[in-house]
Formats: sequence, structure tokens, C-alpha cells
Amino acid sequence: MHFCGAIMKKVCFIISFICFVWSLSAQVNVDSLWSVWSNTSLADTVRLKSIQSLAWSFLYSNPDSTYTLAVQELAYARQIGSKKWEAKALNTIGSTYNVKGDYTRALSYYQRSLVAVQETGDKQGISTQYNNIGIVYQKIGQHAKSLEYYQKDQAIQEELGDKAGIANAYNNLGNIYSDLSVDSKAIDYFQKSQQLYEYLGDKKSLAITYNNLGSVYLSQDSYALALDYLEKSLQLRKGLNDQLGIAIVYINLGRLYRKQRLYAKALEYHQKGIAIQIKLKDNLGLANSYFHTGLLYMNQGQYEKTIQWCKKSWNVSREIKALLPESRACNCLYNSYKSLGQSGRALAWYENYVSLMDSLKKEETNKRLEQLEFEKVILTDSLVREQEKQQIKVAYQTALNKKTQTQNIILVVSVGVLLLALVFLSRMLYFQKRSEGLQDKTQLLEKQQLISEIDLLKTQVNPHFLFNSLSILSSLVRVNPDLSEQFIEQLARSYRYILEQKDQPVVTLRTELEFIRSYAFLLKIRFENKFDLRINLNEDLLDKYKVAPLTLQLLVENAVKHNRMSVQEPLVVEVLMQDNFLVVKNQLRIRPQREASTGTGLHNIINRYALLTDRPVKAGECEDEFIVRVPLLNTSSMPTEGF
Repeated sequence: MHFCGAIMKKVCFIISFICFVWSLSAQVNVDSLWSVWSNTSLADTVRLKSIQSLAWSFLYSNPDSTYTLAVQELAYARQIGSKKWEAKALNTIGSTYNVKGDYTRALSYYQRSLVAVQETGDKQGISTQYNNIGIVYQKIGQHAKSLEYYQKDQAIQEELGDKAGIANAYNNLGNIYSDLSVDSKAIDYFQKSQQLYEYLGDKKSLAITYNNLGSVYLSQDSYALALDYLEKSLQLRKGLNDQLGIAIVYINLGRLYRKQRLYAKALEYHQKGIAIQIKLKDNLGLANSYFHTGLLYMNQGQYEKTIQWCKKSWNVSREIKALLPESRACNCLYNSYKSLGQSGRALAWYENYVSLMDSLKKEETNKRLEQLEFEKVILTDSLVREQEKQQIKVAYQTALNKKTQTQNIILVVSVGVLLLALVFLSRMLYFQKRSEGLQDKTQLLEKQQLISEIDLLKTQVNPHFLFNSLSILSSLVRVNPDLSEQFIEQLARSYRYILEQKDQPVVTLRTELEFIRSYAFLLKIRFENKFDLRINLNEDLLDKYKVAPLTLQLLVENAVKHNRMSVQEPLVVEVLMQDNFLVVKNQLRIRPQREASTGTGLHNIINRYALLTDRPVKAGECEDEFIVRVPLLNTSSMPTEGF
């Protein structure tokens, strides 16, 4: 459970900081600040300070309002040419995305703010952006990048001699090493931070540091030290009336007593923390607290109560779209139902858990791609600015020469200007060719990546299918040996087909149908005749046409995944041919609580056929059916490869 502890420490730090900002925002006179901003007769700096304060007052209660105000601030800062306030506005916009969990856009605006503040030479501002960028990288799990920016922040703070800034940097570094389970370094940085905050008398930050130290010692099972630091944090937070901070410590104390198997005391502290979080509408905190309460009952073998609390965690996580807490709740429910011997329900929650983990990985990949695109834009902007500077320099020199030189010198200078123009033109042509080359290379790489992804996907059948098949087989062996023998034979045929055809771009329709019949046999056994596959194809055409391997498997799998079925109303998937298209359709009986579809299977088919033919794959709903039309490939026009 060290991973969960690391998450809680980050949540502690962020939520406690939120509480501090909220306490300040309560003191802001919104009407007064708006009046100052609206008064165009006042100095620019006064107006900008006013809208900056107004924007931050809404950050944690209404980030959309903060965004709207920050956009106005940014436009005005650019209008008057103030890089300082442009940087502040970009930082505020980045913070709105940070609060809303859109870390890609948060990172983009923080980096833009860093570029702007670097032009002003404001080291404190640069340090602030290093800190913010480090926080975003930490949240998305890129610890190496986060560590790099926290160390940059620390270096500047030490150069400036800002003890509060140094203490904050130490705390951040401690959190990183705690996430990486390097507890000795985490404790060292937290203790350095503790000493500085005690010297500064900063009780709010000291309470956070005590809690962080308590969490690290808790992960090491050093219960006495953990209890000592958590109680110190609780005492300070009660004195500050820091309700969110108090709730965090209560939950951590509950975790401590749970690990000591003092379940009654653990439950008491969980209930205290949850009561505060409900009052403050701290949904993210509730998702984590409900989960830890579920673990408390799981440790006692009370799986029904575990299910009750982990379902609460799951519901809240889905409501706030927090994928990581949602995945932990699904895993908890899977283990609980498994322990109760309810394999069907356990499997459903396990599939949800795996799907969420896949979504998290995909989300991280998309974030990285967006970050690379942003870096590309920044590089392009830099090149454009450099070219503009060069043009201004050449124009100025030309004008100066015209005023100060004689007719003959002017002629020489004109020739020189012409040469410069030719050089400039050649450089422009060079950059243009280079740009075109980079675009071609990018397209080639994208195509190669797509082909690689397709090759990878072709070699895979959903691992859940193998898991389910083995579970079913273990049951059949005892009750029906003959049927289990058939089941093993069909399962072997299915995976033999995958191994034999994995390197083939296309296979004959007959070969694909032989595989899908084996696959359908396994599904019928699994779902106890709630599923049926009907193939209506002319036998004479099966060797005439080809398809991409595993096409039918992906479409049948999607139908089973997203539609409900029963003995009375079995799910029927039909395969037929129309106008040189292979048509696969099924009735629409959408599951009432189905998982969100990523569209990976259908997207894979569309991309694969885009490489094979100009005719597109067509898919969509028609009345009460879902229909997919896949173009058939004529064997006479396709290249072939031997096995």
C-alpha cells in the first residue's frame, strides 16, 4: 500500500495549499476589486494587480471564472507590452487547468509563462514556474522531469536566500523521493524543510511537513514515529482551524491504526475524516477515504462491507472523472467478489479495472504527444522571431548607409544589399526545404508507427478472453470431460490461427471464417447459449476474397462487450455479403452500466483497411442494429506471401 500512501501525501500537500488560498479568498472584496479593474483612469499596474487578485479568489471555487478573468488580464498585458504581467496571466491560466486536472494544457501555459518571465529576468518568477512545472510532471508520474525542475527551483531559491522558497523546494523534493520509495532521501528533505519552517514560524507549512514525515514513517511501518508526526500535524491544524488538513490527518491516522490491526480506532478516524470531507464537498478526498475504509473492512475479511465502501469510492471517482481512484476502487471490488466466490461479478470488475488502466496509459501517451507538439510550436515561434530580428537589422543598416554614403558607396551598398537578399533568399529556400523534409519524415514516422501498432494489435486477442476461457475450462473438466476436450481443441485452433497469421497483411475469407467459428464456439460455451453467430455466405466466394486477419474477431468481441444477452434474448451476430462488402451486424441491446468505449478495436480495423484499399470501412447504428461494412479484397489484385 506504499503507492496509495504516496498518492495521499501529494493530495495532502495540494489540498492543504488549497485550504490556505480559500482562507485568503474569503477576505477578498470582489466588488471592490472589480471596480478597480473597471476604472480605466487608474494606473495599469493597479488595475492588473486588481484583476490578478480577483482571478485567484475564484481559482478553487470556480476555475472557469478565473480563466475568463485571466484571459482579460493577458489581453491587456499584451496591449500595454508588459511581459511581467503577461507571464502572471499565463501562469493563472495554467493554474486553472491544473485545478481541473487538464495537465497537458496546464503544462503548456506554465511553459509559456516561463518563456515570458525569462525575458524579464525575474528570478523569483522563473523559480515559481520551475516549481509549477515540477508539480505537473509529478502529477502525471514523470518523476525524472519533476525532479529536474524542483532542483532548478531549489538552486534559484538558494541563490536568492529565500528561506520560505527553499523550504518549499525541500518539501517538493521529499515528495518526489517518497513517490519513488527512496524513503531515506525523502525523510532527509522533509526534515530540512521542517527546520526552516520552524525557524520561520510558518505553522501552516509545518503542519504539511509533519504530515509528510508521518506518511513516510507509516510506509516503513515505523508506527511510533508516524503517530508522533501525525499528532503534531493534527495539533497545528486544529489551532489553525484547517478543516481540510484535519480531515487528511484523520484519514492517515486511520491508515496507521489499520496497519496495526486496531480496527475500531481506525474506523473511528476514517469516519471523522469523511464527515469533514462531506461537509467541505471534497470529492477527491472522499474517493480516497472511501477506498481506505473499504481496505479496512477487507483486512477484517468483511467483504460485503468492503464492497459497500469501494462502490462509494467508485461512484465518486466516476462523478469527478478521476481515473486513478476509480481504477483502485475497481480492483478492490474485483478482489472482494473473488473472495466471496462470485466469479462473474469479480470478472466484470476486473475487466473495468484493466480497461481503466489501459485508458490511463493511453491518456499519458496523448499527453506526451501534445507536449511534443507544443515544443514544436515553441521552436517554430523562436525561428520566426529570429528571422524578424534579422530583417529589422538589415533594413536599419540599409537606411543608415543611404544617409551617410556617397553615390558610389550607395551603389556598392546596393550590391551588398542585393547579395544579402540573395543569401537571405537561399536561407529561406533552405529552411523551406528542411521544413518540407521534416514534414515528410514526420508523415513517414507516423505511418510506420501506425503499421507497428497494427502489427502489435494483430498479435493480440483480448487477455480477458484467455482468462475467461481458462476459468470456463476449469469448470468443464469436472462436469463434462467430452465438452472440455472440444473446448481445448477450439481454443488451440484459435491461438494457432493467431500465431500462423500474425505476419500476414490479409488472409482468405475461408481462413478467417474457420477461425471465427472456433472463436464463436468458445463464446457459446462461455455465455451458455446466450450468444449465436450466423454466417450467410456463398461457399463459392470464400476463396475469391480476402480480409485482414482478426477482423471478424474484433467485431464480434465489440458486440459481446457492449450488448446485454440472455437465454430468452440471445445476442445474434450475423455475417453476410453485400456489394463486395463483408457485413457484420447485431441487435442494439446496450448494457445499462457499460464501461466507456475507447473505440480501439474499430479504429484499428479502419486504419488497417486504409493501408489496404481506397474503399473505407463503414460503421454505425441503423434503427435497432449496429452494422459494420468491411470492404472485401479481391485475391487477384492482392500481393501474396507464403507461410
